[in-house]
Amino acid sequence: MQPLILSLLAAAAFVVAAPATATSLTYGSAMPEGKAQPIAAVMADADAQAGRTLKVEGRITQVCQKTGCWLMLDNAGQGVRVRTQHEFFVPKDASGQAIVHGELKPTELTEAQARHYVDDGSGPSTPGREWQILATSIVINP
Repeated sequence: MQPLILSLLAAAAFVVAAPATATSLTYGSAMPEGKAQPIAAVMADADAQAGRTLKVEGRITQVCQKTGCWLMLDNAGQGVRVRTQHEFFVPKDASGQAIVHGELKPTELTEAQARHYVDDGSGPSTPGREWQILATSIVINP
């Protein structure tokens, strides 16, 4: 009986000592160090944050269904469109939490742009002012 107990203890020690497997995936450039802010906190004072490069986090609610060139990020009901500017792409079925690094900008959507986003799978989109982040890096944690 003692060899069995020693084997079980050795196996348990191995499981505890084994490194955790990373499930997050990075798209674009490497994510810079530092803490991400919830997107709701940034959007609460978006005008003051405009033009700044930020690191934000939130939940993916939609992804471009044509190429994966944009996604919608939401936190506490505050959302923003994250664009990759066709520099890199995310999976069309991406979901879960994401951390984004990029520049926050207000964008005036024309009727044609709003229609284009609808065609890409964003659901209702209307012309007018929309906040976007021009991303350099996106980390998705499914």
